Amino acid sequence: MIKFVSGDILKTASRYIAQGVAIGSQEGVGTGLALKISSKWPESQKHFKQFTRSQKFQGGDLFVVAPGKGRPGMIYVATQPDMYQASLSFLNRGLRKLARYCVKHRVESVSLPKIGAGLGKLDWEEEVKPLLFKHLADLETSFLIYEDFKGEYETG
Repeated sequence: MIKFVSGDILKTASRYIAQGVAIGSQEGVGTGLALKISSKWPESQKHFKQFTRSQKFQGGDLFVVAPGKGRPGMIYVATQPDMYQASLSFLNRGLRKLARYCVKHRVESVSLPKIGAGLGKLDWEEEVKPLLFKHLADLETSFLIYEDFKGEYETG
């Protein structure tokens, strides 16, 4: 099930937050949502960086950090070949793997930003939304898609 919402994704009640990231070494993960997550829950990004230093993290791959005390789990989805542009094929593979992960592990809820569309520059309406519906709409997992992200101090 997909539900489109607005608000601060960092205050979600979902069990997990999924976000798109670049492949390869993640020393540069420090923009957009990744920066906000690393500031609020630095241990999640620490695990992710440790993994990418020792393992290949390729287009469409997932890395999952289990939920912890007082924080949701994190699902890092390799959507970008570099820090500047998401790849539609990476996003397609990543969403397919996310769907499989959620079914296999009986994940109740996942919050996502406009994955691949913001800093990733893919077209939200024409490219990303159709993939979200294709891979996630018929699952039992509840997916909250933050179409209109507003942080604690943002208005408008």
